[in-house]
Amino acid sequence: MLKRVSALASALVAATTIGAAAQETCGGVYTVQRGDSLSLIADKLYKDVGAWTAIYRNNIDVIPSPDSIRVGQAYRMPCIDGLPTGLKGGTVIDSKQAAAPRITPVAKPANAAAQLAARQRSAEEAAQGVDVRLLAGDDFRPFTNRLQMSSGMITDLVNRALVADDTTGQHKFYWINDRSTHLDPLLSDGMMDLAFPWKKPHCSDGDTGAICTDYVFSEPMFEMLVVLFTAKDRPVTFDGESDLAGMRVCSPLGFEAGGRQGGSNYLTRQGARLQQPVTAEECFTRLMDGSTDAVAMNEFTGRVVLKDMGLARDVELMLRRPLAIEGLHVVAHKSNPRADELIAAFNAGLEKMRDSGEYLKVIDTHMSSIWAGL
Repeated sequence: MLKRVSALASALVAATTIGAAAQETCGGVYTVQRGDSLSLIADKLYKDVGAWTAIYRNNIDVIPSPDSIRVGQAYRMPCIDGLPTGLKGGTVIDSKQAAAPRITPVAKPANAAAQLAARQRSAEEAAQGVDVRLLAGDDFRPFTNRLQMSSGMITDLVNRALVADDTTGQHKFYWINDRSTHLDPLLSDGMMDLAFPWKKPHCSDGDTGAICTDYVFSEPMFEMLVVLFTAKDRPVTFDGESDLAGMRVCSPLGFEAGGRQGGSNYLTRQGARLQQPVTAEECFTRLMDGSTDAVAMNEFTGRVVLKDMGLARDVELMLRRPLAIEGLHVVAHKSNPRADELIAAFNAGLEKMRDSGEYLKVIDTHMSSIWAGL
């Protein structure tokens, strides 16, 4: 009886293995996930970020522009050099072809060595394409935005700092405007290496969340004044920290003010009722409809957004009492084995720029342009 059971089990395993091999597919349908972009999908499925153009061309009827993909959309993935595999709706690969890569030639060990060398070369060539993946969004104008000079002042600084220290290899910028996905999952899951610009929390002042324990921050690239923006027809009193108690303050995710004593939870510690939508535009919309009392963010981003929304004359900047002077940083997740190396290299490149005078030239050029546009 035991032998019959063993025989049946062996036959079942063999049948399952053959069936799986026979059903292996190439191409198919991919459903867009939270945090995806065409470049990320191409990197994930084809191991080549440049393949995003093929995805776009293959789905141009449902993708109005490369930057306009939506979570839940289903895209047809073409079969390119045998990738991607395992997606629903793909073309079934011939069973013999599918099984071939799994066979290790015992009689000819030289072939196995050649296959291993080929795989190693392929991995090395892929790595040479993009060594450092940099993540930014268009939502931090005038500091990061692809429509501005050099994609914004901070983007220009990041690019030049990594060029100044050439130990990190080739870098590439990825643009994803859903800022809520930048730190987690895109950095935490290793899909990106560095994200910018982010404010460094004052962890010694009470912040104990993941932002303090799980991330590595660079030296500040630029410091800015963070102020309250209020509606002129609904003036707000802000003569001291006690006035923040009970105040409804809107500060977009990633823009929140650290305050005079530090700590990204400064506003809530003072009793403010903090609102954190994804975009600055949403904060100013709430300010105009009366669902928030003030908006807290850096003066430059606030001015640019107000101008674009046609609200500059309706909103007042409380410059006489700023909330904070805060720096903008590059950040890496500690789970990335290169986190410390990349941050150290960036800091070294930034220091070289300061020493050579290049840093001040970049700041002066961009700030002149920014003020001229305001």
